[in-house]
Amino acid sequence: MEMDERAILRDCLDTLKHASMCYLQAGLEADSDDLRKTFVRLAVDKSEEQNAVFNLMHQAGIYKTQPADPAQVEALRQECGQFLDRLGPGPSLATERERGLETAHRTP
Repeated sequence: MEMDERAILRDCLDTLKHASMCYLQAGLEADSDDLRKTFVRLAVDKSEEQNAVFNLMHQAGIYKTQPADPAQVEALRQECGQFLDRLGPGPSLATERERGLETAHRTP
């Protein structure tokens, strides 16, 4: 079975998206600063490659998108802002140290 150009590009897009998310997850869970930086760099690289494939597909008319409604964008921005306000600033690193919550792999 042969894949046409659309299917190949879609597969590339999905694979790069998945790889980027996996590398990011690994970076979040890494216990070493060097390993974390490596995984995050790989996640960014795959994300940039995914964006290049998306742009190619979009320009070729293979991946069509609709412009976002400015009112919906503003409503979502406000909703996210309200959610972040409810979360508050969170504890500072100093507060975490005082409570003994600092983990060995976290960096200031």
